[in-house]
Amino acid sequence: MARASRPVGALRRGLTVALVLLVLAGVVVAGALLRPQQPDAREVVTVAAGQADAVCTVGSVTTEGATPTPTPGADPTAAATPVPGSPATPASPTASATAPQTPVPTPGATQTGVPTTPGSPDASSTPGATSPTSGATPGATLPGTTLPSATPGGAPTVAPLPSSTAEATSGDVVVVASGPTDTGTTGTDGRATLAPLTGGQATVTVDRQGRGATLQRAGSPVLLQAEGSIAPTAVGAVLSATSDGPEAGLAAAPCLVASTSAWLPGIASGSDDRTELVISNPDDAGATVDLTFYGRNGRVPVPGSPGVDVPARSSRSVSLSALVDADGPLTVAVSATEGRVAVAARRIRTDGDKPAGADWVVPAAAPAKQVVVPAVPGDEGARELVVTNPTELRTTVNVSVLGLQGPFAPAGAETLDLAPQSSGTVQLADGLAGTGSGVALTSEQPVTAAVVSTSSRSDAQPDVAVQPASPALVRTGVAAVATARDADSELVLSNAATSDVSVRFSVRSLDGVELRGGDILLAAQGSATRRLSAPGSSYVVVTVPDGSSVTGGVDLTEPDGDVAGLASVPLVSPDTSGPPPVVEQDPGAGR
Repeated sequence: MARASRPVGALRRGLTVALVLLVLAGVVVAGALLRPQQPDAREVVTVAAGQADAVCTVGSVTTEGATPTPTPGADPTAAATPVPGSPATPASPTASATAPQTPVPTPGATQTGVPTTPGSPDASSTPGATSPTSGATPGATLPGTTLPSATPGGAPTVAPLPSSTAEATSGDVVVVASGPTDTGTTGTDGRATLAPLTGGQATVTVDRQGRGATLQRAGSPVLLQAEGSIAPTAVGAVLSATSDGPEAGLAAAPCLVASTSAWLPGIASGSDDRTELVISNPDDAGATVDLTFYGRNGRVPVPGSPGVDVPARSSRSVSLSALVDADGPLTVAVSATEGRVAVAARRIRTDGDKPAGADWVVPAAAPAKQVVVPAVPGDEGARELVVTNPTELRTTVNVSVLGLQGPFAPAGAETLDLAPQSSGTVQLADGLAGTGSGVALTSEQPVTAAVVSTSSRSDAQPDVAVQPASPALVRTGVAAVATARDADSELVLSNAATSDVSVRFSVRSLDGVELRGGDILLAAQGSATRRLSAPGSSYVVVTVPDGSSVTGGVDLTEPDGDVAGLASVPLVSPDTSGPPPVVEQDPGAGR
């Protein structure tokens, strides 16, 4: 009997151990499911509002400049800059301040502490947010890809870069809560506000879904903050319009969420085509960023260290003409080594002593093997495609236009060969068939891109607008401006997938009233356009199916006047811009 009971006892012990292990495994799995999921800092989308604060770059930025200091013992022409995607480290707090701007209220907004100005003109503005890229995480190194690394010899020494006072035309900042229109009373569980970046009281508030508000004539960067139920739907943008001066024409830009990396193709550095980077830090701790430049012949040397310090709640302007000597196409990669920043670039062209256009350049989708540049205008004028290959391998880029009837190769611009770590261009105007469309790129190596569009109208001064590569929309896409005073407006949608897809668009006033809506069938690898109009300021929401590959934007053109104004506003997906919801376990649950 003793011998017979031993196997039974061993079996019982084995079953007990197995049961204990099974219970422990269940606890581990439950803990993983309930643990808050925080995204890697490098995966934060560059252009978005959503659940994160966003910077609306506008007006003038005043900073004190300094001559760059060469790193001791280093080659003064070497560009020792890590590629965006480097992990950020905590920064120390720094202080800063600037005078707030005086806003003018718009219908649907709550105005705080600022007098109302009846009858003020209401020039509306642009978009603000973008969704996670399909096939590439912004700032992340892609599998099987070699991206440039820092120059041997260790991390770069941070030294001041040439800065300037970025004098600019003031602009109108628009914020919208793009969710379904709320017909009830003012909500108490969410709001979106606009306030000076450098600190101060919020001057514009939106606290009902479907509504919007305009901060008019803002003269310095503005901070958009959203919380509660409004946060996942908040989108902001800037629009400026002027008839004279170096920035005559239209200029538009979405409000930007701070991130640790950004890619800006479509900038320039020359005597008649200059760019100023405006680097903003919305956080309460300082930030430091490194800059890497990619030109026609490869990486562009930067004298001394490329490090730029940006104090807390402030902006710095960096003039590229004093820093980079490179004719032809140029792209900058921005990598934060401390903190986070939002980066936009002001590009200003001249023709001798005459203005020739200006626009804000905002970050493009991170390098990927397939990218789409949406909402390329179909009107008269040059269309220059700028493509950057940041890898250490040569690559050939195939170019396809997503036209109204489907895809086609643009005449004379079917392919583009790029050397390692370089930027190249190809002219598209003759291959666009005169209609608004998207441009799809495929490559063996990850690339990023933008189209630089120049307006053309007889007896009118030209303007310039830059359309960056954008990720596919997720659930909804929003442009905080659908129409603008004295400008024609066109919604351009593109479908990069190999099957047809149906989407719905809705143009709404800032009061939350739908002015126009309808379904649009997008052909496989094709585009569709809709002319938009409204009696006042409006925004547009596009709803797309899950898993689709739709991108788009709104193109604004001025048909009359001395300047052929041109601006583009990309559609963005605000509800995917922030970190995922945090799931917290109630300690009292189950008691």
